[in-house]
Amino acid sequence: MNEFISAGGPFMWPLLACSVLIITISIERSWFLQNRLVSPKGLSNQIMNLVKNDLMSKKQSLEISNLSSLGFLLINCLKYKDLQRENLESKIEEKAIEVKYSLERNLTMLGTLATISPLLGLLGTVVGMITAFTGLTETSGANPDLLAAGISQALITTAFGLLIAVPGLVLHKYFEQKIKYLLINLQKEVSGFIDVINK
Repeated sequence: MNEFISAGGPFMWPLLACSVLIITISIERSWFLQNRLVSPKGLSNQIMNLVKNDLMSKKQSLEISNLSSLGFLLINCLKYKDLQRENLESKIEEKAIEVKYSLERNLTMLGTLATISPLLGLLGTVVGMITAFTGLTETSGANPDLLAAGISQALITTAFGLLIAVPGLVLHKYFEQKIKYLLINLQKEVSGFIDVINK
């Protein structure tokens, strides 16, 4: 592995940093985008039961709000339940923007890293090719073995850049779709909850 990195030249280090960041962000997003942390099943029913039985304390509402995105939105629905439907929905839309922002956290960075990785690889290849051809002009007569070795070394960075970019882009698209799905679920749950509390 060390030989492979040293063969690629100095551009391999930023590419390695990109790969580590992509893996880290992917693990972090996989954890935080779990259904149980965003939209746990049966939460709206639990909250309704607590409200009906007058068991919803300030501490409990704070805990529910902090446990999941859905909990945060439903507790805000209860907070503004006395407003007219239009005003209540407007307030919840504001809170939904906060939820969307937290769900999409680090996603832009993931997309950027996946986009710049092949460009960094290409830059490493161009610099490597320049070095290879410069070495040729300084020697008397063309050495095909030296040229082949220089080109081979130069192309390593492009290969490595693409190797990082492809899974990075796939993961970025996967998380984008997962967030869309989660937001639709949240919208359904919140809409149903508002129908119950704001008659």
